Amino acid sequence: MTLTDFRGTPVPTAPHYAANNVADLFESAATLVAQRSLTPQDHPTLGAGQHDTLELYQRLKDAGLNPDSYRSVCVVMVDGFGENLLRRYGSYTPYLKKVPSLGPLHSAIPSTTAASLTSFGTSLAPGTHGVAGYEVRNPDNNQVMNQLSGWDKNVDPHSWQPYPTVFERYENQCDVATVSLSKYQGTGLSEAGLRGGRFIHAQTASARVTMAHSILSARKPSLVYMYWGEIDQAGHRYGVDSQEWIEQVEELNLHMRRLAERLPAHVLLVLTADHGMVDIPEPQRIDYSDRTELLENVELTAGEPRMVQLYLKDSSTQAKQATLKAWDAAYGDIAWVLDTEDAYREGLFGEHLSDQARARIGDILIACREDYALYDMRHFKPHALKMVGQHGSLTENETQVPLLVLPTGA
Repeated sequence: MTLTDFRGTPVPTAPHYAANNVADLFESAATLVAQRSLTPQDHPTLGAGQHDTLELYQRLKDAGLNPDSYRSVCVVMVDGFGENLLRRYGSYTPYLKKVPSLGPLHSAIPSTTAASLTSFGTSLAPGTHGVAGYEVRNPDNNQVMNQLSGWDKNVDPHSWQPYPTVFERYENQCDVATVSLSKYQGTGLSEAGLRGGRFIHAQTASARVTMAHSILSARKPSLVYMYWGEIDQAGHRYGVDSQEWIEQVEELNLHMRRLAERLPAHVLLVLTADHGMVDIPEPQRIDYSDRTELLENVELTAGEPRMVQLYLKDSSTQAKQATLKAWDAAYGDIAWVLDTEDAYREGLFGEHLSDQARARIGDILIACREDYALYDMRHFKPHALKMVGQHGSLTENETQVPLLVLPTGA
């Protein structure tokens, strides 16, 4: 069955969680460490045993590589560098353009950092782990909670996201390490979805490459996660067509070639992203906070400007239909206006839906399909309207992410 929105417009196919999603990569990569001989704790939804849900072993064989030769794995997570951006700007990434591709993969939904990184770190869909957006409702206090940069200090991230991470399930079996900026250590999001193993501070791109090389060159089997945030930051501020963004893409290309050339052949080095990005023209960054006809039955707004989540005062069928109709009349030409119950049924947030996720996700979703962003400026600061590059919705530019293998041991 095809998911359609309020006016009958088809919605993109739901992500293939536990098959071809960013949620599957770290778990599948871990099964390759020490020739797939590790015996981690059971997976919270897949049960006991090895869980190469991505079929990474076979994908590597199909690419002409020997998956049995890898003793260590490094996954480089490039924030905001979608598959279509990689293709479109391939002339600036001559090295990455020529390495083998095993993808693309699909991001989590919403196509945003908090959701995708938590899915990557737990190998669970947002409908299970509950970190389903930049902002969601905290049902304990009925307030909007920022899960990326404004974590509520009264919320324990281990309780908010209680499932064991891939890092935790493998940390007693091999050297599990995160290589990232010090400011991300111990944050709410990191503790919720990326906890476990050891955290290695590396403030610059060169330092990250050096530290990753040091870990992966050791004899002990290693599972390394390296976070790369500069491209996303440049895209948000300047846009993906900017010189500033292109310079960061060129830097990534140079550093990845340098790392791959230095690593021994027993290391599998792969590169992916958490989501893509689209540029939003300034006139199409719209403040809807004064539209009383849209907000009269809305208690809270959350999500992100390209995937607004609406929490209703009255969620009865008649009241919800009236709200859907009002939003469709206002934005149905540029966005999918969705009843969240339909999204749940079609697996947009995954096959499983936990009680905690249902309590946090909005009753209605407004997912932009054109290059627009919708703001409730009652709780955004004015500079939010200056953000050029954005993501969060269901378009291919936002949800398709690369999976590249960078040959080592040259």
